[in-house]
Amino acid sequence: MGSQNRELLKVWALRLSIATTIMVVLLSVLNEVKIFDIILRAVISFGGMYLLMAGTLSLFERTAIPKPEEDSQTDSTPSCGGNIDFSVGDDEPINAPGPDLRTAGQIDRDLSLELPGSERQAEIVRRMGWE
Repeated sequence: MGSQNRELLKVWALRLSIATTIMVVLLSVLNEVKIFDIILRAVISFGGMYLLMAGTLSLFERTAIPKPEEDSQTDSTPSCGGNIDFSVGDDEPINAPGPDLRTAGQIDRDLSLELPGSERQAEIVRRMGWE
């Protein structure tokens, strides 16, 4: 992300934090809160909002796909999302086997083949406590 865009986002984070602080102060004044409490609420609301937005911007910059240079050739294997796995703690790609399409939604694979007999149904009812 270019430095001009980054500065623009910082300015908007500052503006939104100030707007939030103004709303908190106005609501505090309407509720007749003491002046010390109003100042404390204003500082906490501004700091919390600004840190939240700056942290979100920083996280986005660290995990976003880098913008390719115009004069360089693009790679045949793009690294889409390579950084996000690391940022949430996943070191290796997940290669989990997909679900068996024959038994979609079934917990017991035997139930997908045929309905259970009366003895099996009675056992299921007993385990569920219906008797």
